[in-house]
Amino acid sequence: MTNFGIVAPVQERLRNVTIEPAGELPTVANLVGVSPWVVIAVLIAVGGLWLWRGHRKTYQGGWGWLVTGVAIGIIGVVAWPLSALTGRSFGLSVTEPAYTYVRFLALGQMSALNWASFMGLGIPLGAYVAARAHGEFKWRAPGPQRTLQALGGGVVMGIGAAIAGGCNVGHSLTGVSTLSLTSITASVGIVAGVWSAAAVLFRS
Repeated sequence: MTNFGIVAPVQERLRNVTIEPAGELPTVANLVGVSPWVVIAVLIAVGGLWLWRGHRKTYQGGWGWLVTGVAIGIIGVVAWPLSALTGRSFGLSVTEPAYTYVRFLALGQMSALNWASFMGLGIPLGAYVAARAHGEFKWRAPGPQRTLQALGGGVVMGIGAAIAGGCNVGHSLTGVSTLSLTSITASVGIVAGVWSAAAVLFRS
């Protein structure tokens, strides 16, 4: 994991507390002492049922949850071997690309650019292409209040991602798929933070 400057002491202190079931990697499967395929089968059954029940629901005329879930799942799986071909043994991540951009732009470290850097560039490009294809693209600017909220949220999110060693993509989509207890803990914290912020900012 990457060491992030001023939050490094907090990061190091939190990581001093570790769970190592029988000296194995801290995963759900190792914690309960069963094959990871058993845990995966249970998660597929529960997650599949949840997706199926809501597969007809769409957001702003886009894909339903079933198609979206399958598409993201395929992308998440394919990301591992494609990234490994470049010498980077990890899947999808957004915090890492942001970190590589800072190192490249501020320090001139060409070596900082990797597979994740170009994946990060693909996110806004893909969003633009998709919005254009569905006739939903338009330029718009948020008001002053929403801009401050976004900037504040971005700073807090960046600090949290630095301390946790990853964001919702790196932990919730990639790390959780490996049944990592670290990523599950981080994901629970992310969800709790989002719910708390939503309750404060958007409560009626």
